[in-house]
Amino acid sequence: MKKVLIINTTLNKGGAARVARDIFENLSSNFDIYFAYGRNKQKNISKTMYFGNKIEMFFHIFLVRFLGLEGYGSYFSTRKLIKFIKDEKFDLVNLHNLHGYYLNFFTLLDFLKESNIPIVYSLHDEWPITWMPAHSLGCNHCKTGLGKCTNTYGYPRNYFPFFQKYMLSKKKVAFSSQSNMTTVCPSVWLHDSIEKSFLNKFRSEVIYNGVDTDIFKPTTDKGGLRVKYNLPTDKKIILFSASNLNDKSKGINYILETAELLKEKNYLFVGVGNGKIPEKNNLKFFDYVYDKQMMSELYSLSDIFCFASAAETFLLSAAEALSCGIPVVGFDLPVVRELVDSDVGTLTQDTSESLSIEIDSVLDDEQSLVKMGSAGRLLIESKYSKYDFYSKYLGLYNKLIR
Repeated sequence: MKKVLIINTTLNKGGAARVARDIFENLSSNFDIYFAYGRNKQKNISKTMYFGNKIEMFFHIFLVRFLGLEGYGSYFSTRKLIKFIKDEKFDLVNLHNLHGYYLNFFTLLDFLKESNIPIVYSLHDEWPITWMPAHSLGCNHCKTGLGKCTNTYGYPRNYFPFFQKYMLSKKKVAFSSQSNMTTVCPSVWLHDSIEKSFLNKFRSEVIYNGVDTDIFKPTTDKGGLRVKYNLPTDKKIILFSASNLNDKSKGINYILETAELLKEKNYLFVGVGNGKIPEKNNLKFFDYVYDKQMMSELYSLSDIFCFASAAETFLLSAAEALSCGIPVVGFDLPVVRELVDSDVGTLTQDTSESLSIEIDSVLDDEQSLVKMGSAGRLLIESKYSKYDFYSKYLGLYNKLIR
């Protein structure tokens, strides 16, 4: 059986980890798959390899935040990973997020180039084609080094961008020098962005992130689920989520302002994710949910799913909500238009006032809620199911492995 290695920042936290973990778990009958990661060590999970080092991670964070140098603070961690790849003799490496203060990606890419191991690079943001930001927000400077930077995206955080042009040049060389790499994008929007960059020399495929429709499905017992999670049965529930609720790029400030604007309504805003945010009369929070069944139940007991992100490349949480028959309301991002149209939800201007108006409008029309929920479920089943996702990755792996 051919051997495949998946590499990501974490094993089970964040959207990229969820996608990578799905591949790891569901193609294990077709390949001998391993998962290597550098942060948030987990115990007793077969065929996973943690190679991180906390001391190196903090040094790496210092280099990124105060100098703008990324990929230079994880020497020993990266050597450990490379030794693992050499020892196990993998037939293919599937890269996911390479940022996150855990990896000297320059050294790893040099090794993979010399070894001529086929690479599938699953992109989850624009990070590979910027000097460092995960999303450019349309800033040409972040991609070319020319002009003035207009990007307000806050991850990875940097205070003194001394090495912008240097990092952009180094990344261009590191990625462009690969000869055996295929990129995979979860949206047409990201694919188009990649095609306009130095990564356009590589074959690129669009594979939408898949949703497990057997787990994420509508419920016939909203009331019972609300009792289970100690939530009111007589209020409209607006769900929102993020791996870190304090991450400004996820729009938590807009959500909180919207909740304040709608505080006189019989609504409850329910947030899911890490972070310290005070609860109020119409705000309740759950910690980050790792269990898919629990997350499915939280979607299903809600009336709508809301997001206020500054940037996304697919928005898996919205797809999961739609699969549970829950309409989506949020900001009008180009990439989200591929998933959300007027049949399954509504997109609006990026202000709290606009968001509150749309939430109120959708929740006020019970028939429309039901209709959009049914349409959302059909959309995910027809276009974004896990079966199509796994089939395409299986075909790609088989095509690249000799």
